[in-house]
Amino acid sequence: MGYDDFILTVNSSSIITLLMLALILLTATRFRGENGYAAAIIVIPNVPVYLYNMSRMLGWLNFSLFMFPISCSVNTLLMPLLWLFAQKNFDSSFRLKPVHLLHLLPGLLCLGLCLSMSVEERMNTIRHEIEGYDTWIGNLNTIIIFIQMVAYFTAIFRFLHRAKKKINDTASDAEWLQKEWIPVFEYLFAALFVIVMICYIIWPRTDAWLIQILNVVAMFYLVYNSIAHPVMPIKQMSADAVINTSEDSETETVAGALISEQQMKEVCEYASKYMEENKAYLRADISLALFAKEINISQRTLSRAINGYMGCNFFEFVNRMRIEEAKRLLLMLNVKDYNIESIYTECGFRSRSTFYMVFKKMTGKSPVAWLEDR
Repeated sequence: MGYDDFILTVNSSSIITLLMLALILLTATRFRGENGYAAAIIVIPNVPVYLYNMSRMLGWLNFSLFMFPISCSVNTLLMPLLWLFAQKNFDSSFRLKPVHLLHLLPGLLCLGLCLSMSVEERMNTIRHEIEGYDTWIGNLNTIIIFIQMVAYFTAIFRFLHRAKKKINDTASDAEWLQKEWIPVFEYLFAALFVIVMICYIIWPRTDAWLIQILNVVAMFYLVYNSIAHPVMPIKQMSADAVINTSEDSETETVAGALISEQQMKEVCEYASKYMEENKAYLRADISLALFAKEINISQRTLSRAINGYMGCNFFEFVNRMRIEEAKRLLLMLNVKDYNIESIYTECGFRSRSTFYMVFKKMTGKSPVAWLEDR
């Protein structure tokens, strides 16, 4: 197989794979929640580019001429779509507004520049790319994507850091575990971008095949996790709440400095005793805010005590008790009318998938494997 045949095979295979992944995702999730954004990430910024690469290799110059301005503009939509995906997953109040159309400006700029070129100029550019030479429009497009990568990933990771802090303090159930794969996905994409950029600098022609292979890997991860983790909207996560998290953290640190280790121990012992005696951990709607009010201790004091003395957040504190309850019920399967598939509701979890994730995270085994080892 020659190099051109290799590029053709990679691009055609990538197109088919990505379209199938998007179809599987939308069919399995019935277009619910943020999965429309996930499907857009898979198809819009990628498939037109791969069609353009393929048409060049096949010598379909008329089709390449048509796809040239499209492929040179839609690839600038990937980073905005990744940003929207993070926003929609962790901010239930987020809505698209006219101001968000500003994210389209880089793509419109590239599209306008391509269309301003004469047909002959565009055709010469395509022929240069077929021969493996750089073109000014291709270099400009690469620079724009690089700037987007730095700016958007900085904004995304900053937002996710604040969102995680807020969720750990206020989550009412396994909301973070349901969505913890999303930051991993964003980090994966960032790592792939760095790899692609380094390889492009070393040998520019890698943009015709390397990014396609790595992109398909990332999209498999996206589709699998979107289907495996049911949509669970994050409550009490308005944009203002996320933005103000850094200010809350500073206040909490000052407040926490006033709590001695002995006081943290007393708070944790009292909270644990109350939680166990009243079986509060079995309530699916339990949260730091509700529990702190119930035992008449401020949220910051309770959060600081659990973090400082027990080495975990409120979320993990509750789930430890739930998993102990799950173990007790698993050992009673032959005595009581329980089964593994329904036991999660008895332990305070809202979904089977969350129960399995938490159980495996805390025991290293699935409920079935743990029971078989008893």
